[in-house]
Amino acid sequence: MKDWGLMYRQGYTDADWAGDASDRRSTSGFMFSLGIAVVVWSNKKQPTMALSSTKVEYRGTTVATYEAIWLRRLLQDLRIEVPTLISIYCDNINSMQLAKNPLFHSRTKHNEVHYHFVREWVLNGEVELQYIQTNQQIADIFTKPLRFDKF
Repeated sequence: MKDWGLMYRQGYTDADWAGDASDRRSTSGFMFSLGIAVVVWSNKKQPTMALSSTKVEYRGTTVATYEAIWLRRLLQDLRIEVPTLISIYCDNINSMQLAKNPLFHSRTKHNEVHYHFVREWVLNGEVELQYIQTNQQIADIFTKPLRFDKF
């Protein structure tokens, strides 16, 4: 498939914090591309209210990581060569640090299950969380209304 230019290496994840004015729940979204085409994307309202933007972004990162692993396995089943490391771009530094931090803090214990899932893939060297500036975040389209100049 290399000859056809199909490459799977990166995804983007983003979330808004308390963006729904009626119930103050957050929306998270992600997208992954194969070559230049977006092949998997999602935006979904989170089932519970979050008390911090870090928690919202981290939940979104967990869902994106799960999707990245699923997409990798699908491509491998189709005998498409997939790079070992998949980069997921996120614009929240705190949620990225939470995935890399081996210590729990009392304020983040409720994230324990999400933490272990993302952290496992980061430690295995199969997923890499990379920072991207908010103004370059492609996944913004799934979580926030875009300004006119973005179109």
